[in-house]
Amino acid sequence: MIIQNNAIFIADSHHNTKRKQLNNLLIRLKSGDIQSSQIFLMGDIFDFLSGDVDYFKSLNHEIISLINELSQTHELVYLEGNHDFNLCKIFPNVNVIQRQAQPLFIKQQDKIIALSHGDIFTPYSYNLYTSIIRNRKFLKFINFLDINNFFSKFMEKKLMEKNLCHKLSNYLNFIDERIKSYNSIYTMDLIIEGHYHQGSISDKYINLPSLVCNNKYMIYQNNQFSFNTL
Repeated sequence: MIIQNNAIFIADSHHNTKRKQLNNLLIRLKSGDIQSSQIFLMGDIFDFLSGDVDYFKSLNHEIISLINELSQTHELVYLEGNHDFNLCKIFPNVNVIQRQAQPLFIKQQDKIIALSHGDIFTPYSYNLYTSIIRNRKFLKFINFLDINNFFSKFMEKKLMEKNLCHKLSNYLNFIDERIKSYNSIYTMDLIIEGHYHQGSISDKYINLPSLVCNNKYMIYQNNQFSFNTL
């Protein structure tokens, strides 16, 4: 795989019934108003989505259908995040990259680029938590107990109330630590990840803008990465 000219990177749109940025962007891609043949969905595209939880599949059916339509005409890569996982059956024609397979390495003009949602190289406690919430038997059991969607609706309300948009303090130190973590497994020329909602480009590290916070996505044109406003 290579990153194609005009490739689009969408991160952290946290789509729900009140946030429509993702819907607008996907419709523009489908219509050709935004020209691209390759789309990278970089995780937390939905406020919550799992192939094992019925309520959220039903709630997000319009966006799910749009993504599946786009996968017929575009190369579509979906790096699962901490809000969207177990997606292979939902998106059968999409190249779904699970957390345990991240980072995704791409060789681009003799450079090694690492892509991930961003919730990797994390403490043991987080790794344990994220393995539990991805466990399909556990999710199916919760889904079975979710009478009248009580638990799902409670979770939906809490997610809608969450403050998603903030700037990290000591951001330069944060970048250095992220680069060290990735380079502990392989020396990268460039790291691209979302999750932290910062919207920042440097020579070695790109933290993608959150679509819901900044109304921005990233595009690759003429060997350069830049942010575009929706």
